[in-house]
Amino acid sequence: MYPWETASRRNNRKKPFRPRCKRCKSNKGVIPIVYGFEAKEELLRMEKANLVVYGGVARSVDSPNWRCTKCGEEFLR
Repeated sequence: MYPWETASRRNNRKKPFRPRCKRCKSNKGVIPIVYGFEAKEELLRMEKANLVVYGGVARSVDSPNWRCTKCGEEFLR
């Protein structure tokens, strides 16, 4: 389980949740933006493998939490 996932009813899905991109309407290249965690080796490895984007330590209210790797759009869910 990834550090940003918390236990809930939704976590028993077969596929992980990925919203559709607002610009290109695809959900295949959408990855989460992670805030507030220390940049440990595991997180940096996942970012290098293009599984997450590290957004920094602090997150404001209107900061995006998803990024499309196809078109580069960052958006809220």
